[in-house]
Amino acid sequence: MQNLLQTPPSETQIAAILAETAGRPALPPLGSPEWTSLRDQAAVAAWLTPLIARADAEADEPLPVLTDELYADFFKTGDRLPFERPYFERRRRLGRAAMAVLLGDDAVRARLLPSFLRKLEDVLAEESWSLPAHVWTQPSGKDPMTIDLFAAECANNFAEMLVVLGEVIPGELAQRIRARLRTQVFENYANREPAFHWASLPMNWNAVCHQGVLGAALAIEDDHRLVARMLTRAAQGLPRYLEGFGDDGSTSEGPGYWSYGFGWFSELNAQLEHRTGGRLSLFEGNAKIGRIARFAPLMCLDGGHMVNFSDGGRTGLLSASLLAYLGQRLDDPMLRAESVALYRHQQEHGVDLDEPRRDFFNLSRLALRTPAADALARSATPAETIKPDVFFPDYGAVVTRGTDDRGHRWEFAAKGGHNAEHHNHNDCGSWLLNIDGRPAIIEIGAPEYTRAFFSDRRYEFLAARSLGHSVPFVNGHEQSAGAEAAATVLRAETGGDRVAFAIDLTKAYPAAAACEQLHRTWTLDKRAGRLTISDRYQLAAAGPVESMVICQDPVTRDGDAVRIHAPAATLRLAPLDGTEIAAIETCDYRDHHGRDAQIARIRLRAGDPAPTTSGVIACELRVDG
Repeated sequence: MQNLLQTPPSETQIAAILAETAGRPALPPLGSPEWTSLRDQAAVAAWLTPLIARADAEADEPLPVLTDELYADFFKTGDRLPFERPYFERRRRLGRAAMAVLLGDDAVRARLLPSFLRKLEDVLAEESWSLPAHVWTQPSGKDPMTIDLFAAECANNFAEMLVVLGEVIPGELAQRIRARLRTQVFENYANREPAFHWASLPMNWNAVCHQGVLGAALAIEDDHRLVARMLTRAAQGLPRYLEGFGDDGSTSEGPGYWSYGFGWFSELNAQLEHRTGGRLSLFEGNAKIGRIARFAPLMCLDGGHMVNFSDGGRTGLLSASLLAYLGQRLDDPMLRAESVALYRHQQEHGVDLDEPRRDFFNLSRLALRTPAADALARSATPAETIKPDVFFPDYGAVVTRGTDDRGHRWEFAAKGGHNAEHHNHNDCGSWLLNIDGRPAIIEIGAPEYTRAFFSDRRYEFLAARSLGHSVPFVNGHEQSAGAEAAATVLRAETGGDRVAFAIDLTKAYPAAAACEQLHRTWTLDKRAGRLTISDRYQLAAAGPVESMVICQDPVTRDGDAVRIHAPAATLRLAPLDGTEIAAIETCDYRDHHGRDAQIARIRLRAGDPAPTTSGVIACELRVDG
């Protein structure tokens, strides 16, 4: 097995490999035992039964319409959601119809096949598969030759539906699908000069777009020289994606974007290894892949929560099918156990059929990788899966877990990092705390994505600016943006009953803040259930320094302290060492789904109201009562 990215064969050699291994279907075709045997599995039935019911209810409904006005709306307003809501719903409905035809019995197939074919025609007829937010130069919002994340996803979905459901797709329709994919995707990617901007980015776009484009070609394209040219070009750009991870396997994009970028990269590896009969790989011989694979599971918290620094999502579960593949391919017991636990959760609770990517690509793999019933019966639930403390030195972040003497479960994460990270927020020194599987001190994560948020106005948004994070505010100045605005880890002690993490935040602030030294230290006593945070500062000239604490729940005064009424437990935040509560504020923002939301911001300061050149701001958190 040869690693395409480390020792790439020549284009001629790749074409020869593809010719020698031709005829391997990307996925089992309709009617194969691999599909029919799944109907009786409880973990599949938990979502297949409601999926068929939804597909039946939608059978005679037209898909939501993507009008010219919707395509053009982003160019006029900068708002993404009015277009994206119907766009993704169209793909979910197509996926539901396709899976109902694939996994349903004969009666279901006969009933829903016309609905599937209408939906397939309708999505194929879209003039442009790219989001208007990614078609930067066209006021119409349309460009059939732009390949973005979602045009690539669409291509892969169409190709795999041709492979799996080809016998029930009319030949003329199949030919139109193949023609569009060859012209607008395969030849467009292979021949474009210069290459698409994403082809060498060190983040998720690189992996996701390559997976969609190459996965589709590996599935259906019989011009081996064209596919070889595509793979040769990808071999030049995909290493850049892996360079976006630290040697410790970490990525500042966080577990949510890990699922997207590395998830699609892993699926491309599965497609490549399968199509070439194990001759070519993206994984083979790269030890870093194993460390990357373990990153996101270690960043997941109880209750379906995640460590969500930067634009990460606060809630969600990792893909059970992705972890199943990684556990098997990398022979990793932790990943296998995580996957089976997630499949057990799915069996008991079903799946959310309205998640944005719940399309044919997602659902087909979710079904095919379902573990055997006896493995599910023996598995732990996600809540029972105990993970270790972890420190990622390249990321400058810790995640720790422990149970106090009263039975409360503490989960704490903090970061140093720098302010030019992927999906960056100006958040060096930020932290979060969950108690008993529910958030107490939070990270906002991704707000509503608009044009302005991805412009030079980014740090006007509460979610991305320092004042939206639990970090210091020095001499009236928030942190600067840029790689030079960085934290340095001074100490990281994890793994025992006492966790200590200390960082130097001095360089994160602009020169105007006159900050000569700012050290932040967290100490978590797991058994006692006590977290202390201390900011020790030295200024060139006397000025005010405050430390912010961000939470989403009601906050009330309790003498000199405050009570945070978190969902699972009330916390008491008490100032230490001459510190006092300066203010409690309510701040508005728009969440990632475009809804109005609020956070509470607690401002702490040194007890002496007169500005000084040095001081300490410190507090402790305990479960109240």
